[in-house]
Order: sequence, then structure tokens, then C-alpha cells
Amino acid sequence: MKEKSGKSRRSRKSRLAGFLIMGAAVLALTALLMKACNYLLVDDTSSYTRLTMHELYETADSGENIDTLFLGSSHCFRAYDPQLFTELTGKNSFNLGSSSQNYDTSYYLLREAARYNDLKTVYLDMHYKFLFIEKQDRDLVQANIISDYMRFSLNKLQFLLTTSETDEYTNRFLPFRRNWQQLGDLSYIRSVWEKKQAESYRNYEPVALEDEYYAGRGFVWSDAELNADEITWWDNFTDVPEDMANDSGVTYTLDYIERIVEFCREEGIRLVFVTAPSFDRYLEEIGPYDLAHQYIQELADSYGIPYLDFNLCRDEYLNLGQESYIDVDHLNGKGAAALTTLLSELDGSLAEEGQELIDEYFSACYDKE
Repeated sequence: MKEKSGKSRRSRKSRLAGFLIMGAAVLALTALLMKACNYLLVDDTSSYTRLTMHELYETADSGENIDTLFLGSSHCFRAYDPQLFTELTGKNSFNLGSSSQNYDTSYYLLREAARYNDLKTVYLDMHYKFLFIEKQDRDLVQANIISDYMRFSLNKLQFLLTTSETDEYTNRFLPFRRNWQQLGDLSYIRSVWEKKQAESYRNYEPVALEDEYYAGRGFVWSDAELNADEITWWDNFTDVPEDMANDSGVTYTLDYIERIVEFCREEGIRLVFVTAPSFDRYLEEIGPYDLAHQYIQELADSYGIPYLDFNLCRDEYLNLGQESYIDVDHLNGKGAAALTTLLSELDGSLAEEGQELIDEYFSACYDKE
């Protein structure tokens, strides 16, 4: 009886081991199939974010620490040049801005950067339009382009689960699912395959698109220059009161801003609110801009956080004409160089002089006519 019982146990163990091996094989094959689908169906050969996230992890893997981090939308990754900032301050910096980045995405990016670096300062770009977006109206593309390139971790899992609804999980977790309709388009698949065979793609070489290029550390340099005389549709821009009227989405946004504030406090990170400048006439057309500034200023004051709104910077310190912009709302490379140079001058003194320094460099209201 004992011998039969022993054989039975060995048989059960053998079957269990077989099931586990089979399960592991199925999981491995599924993972390979998903990777192949992502490779063939997702065309990210012109993606700045792919390069930014790769460089973030590569920097960490090399043992290099990031001291200063910039977070925000395209206004951020086109406005603050981390390499120039590092040269001028001696503080190693990185720009984790991304297209249409919302504050929930900023929060999880902050946590991701802090996993690998001992951050000292975070500059959070506070473009007012992103404060008044309801959760259900957010464009999840801005979150997908980040999560697609994040290394697997609990932080990534929380990012995927908490910033999307259950009916969005398939597209969030499986990048190729967004391009599923291309599965039968052999010309598309062949095109993606050929572009991804290029050494420039495999080696994560900088992407160049017409008059702009990825300049490293998350920053995008542009040579384009705005010609305001060509704009005939000024009346098409929504004004500040109209943008701010939709305040039903503010609760969700403010919740993540508060999470960013609390995270920085817990980790001993200095947090500074900033707003990259927009073209003067644009601000006049959508005005009164002071409503937006006051809203963010009061938010900053409630947390005891300094706020540098470069739309209110005095002309003697920052005077940007149309030659410094690519459009009414984004700086080009020359404009970013001027802004970054000024910020590097303020960076060291801000902690000591605080509001006194802000009062010297910035006016209390938007008064440029």
C-alpha cells in the first residue's frame, strides 16, 4: 500500500510539473506573439517619447543620477533644455515632458524617475488648459506613449489601471490592439518592418523631422519660426474664461497635483511650478490671461510652492518675439535657450530669496501691450 501511495504522489507531482511547464510555455509563446505584434503593427519610428524613455533608463543603468527633472506637456519638452541647464548650473537634469501630458501621467512619471534617481528639484509646467480637462475627455494617447515604454513595475501597473477605465484596458495593456485593423494590410506591415530594420531605429539614434530634431535628455529643438502676420484665424482660439468654465474636471486634476506635491514632500524634493511663455498677441487675444495666472498662483500659495509664470516675466529679463516661437504656444530652440538660461539664473537663488526674487523678475499681472 505504501509503495502504491508513493507512486501515486509521484504521479501527481509529475502531472503538476507537466502542467506548470506547459503553462510556462504557453505564457512564453503568448509573450513572444504579443512582442511580434507590437513590432509589426506599432509604428513608433518617429517617436520622441521612445527615445526619451530609453535615455531615462540608460542614464540610470550607467549609474548617472538626475538632480533636476522637468515635467509637463509639449510646452515643457520644447521650452526647457536640460543639457544647457546642466552646463549652466552643474546640476544634472532631464526633461520628461511629453505630448499633451496630463497631471496623472506627470505623477507616475515622477515616481518612475524617482525609482532610479535621487531627485533634488522638480519643475512642473502648469499650463492652465490641462487643469480643466475631465477624466473621460482626456486623450489616452498621451498616457499610452509613456506606458508603452515604461519598464514593468508596480508603478507601471498602477499607472495602467488607475488612469483608464476597464473598457480601455485592452488598448492600454496591448499596444498592437490599437492598430489591429492594420493586421491585413501587408504594405503597412512591410513598411513598419523595413523602417525598424534601420540601424538608426535599433540604436535609438535621434529622430529628425523636417525643421526639428530630438536633441537628447527629452528635449526637442526646432528651427521653425512663427510668422504671426500669416495668422488670420485669431478669433478661432478659445478665450481663458471659456476654457476655465469647464471646471467639473478640476477635482480629478487637482487630486493628482496634490499627489505630486505630497510625493515631493515625502521624498524631500523641491517642487517649483512653472509656466512656459506663449506669444504675446496670442495671450492678448485669449485674455484676460490674469484669470489663469491667479488660479495657479492661488494653488501654488496653498501648497507653499513658488510659481514662476514666464508669461509675466519682465521684459528686461525675458523678451521673446515671434522669432522665438514655432507657433503661438510653443518655443523653438532659440526661445528655449533664452528661457533655460534665465531659469538657470533663478534656480540657485530661488530657495534663498523666494518671493523677493519672484517680485523682482515677474510682474503681478499680465501687462504687456
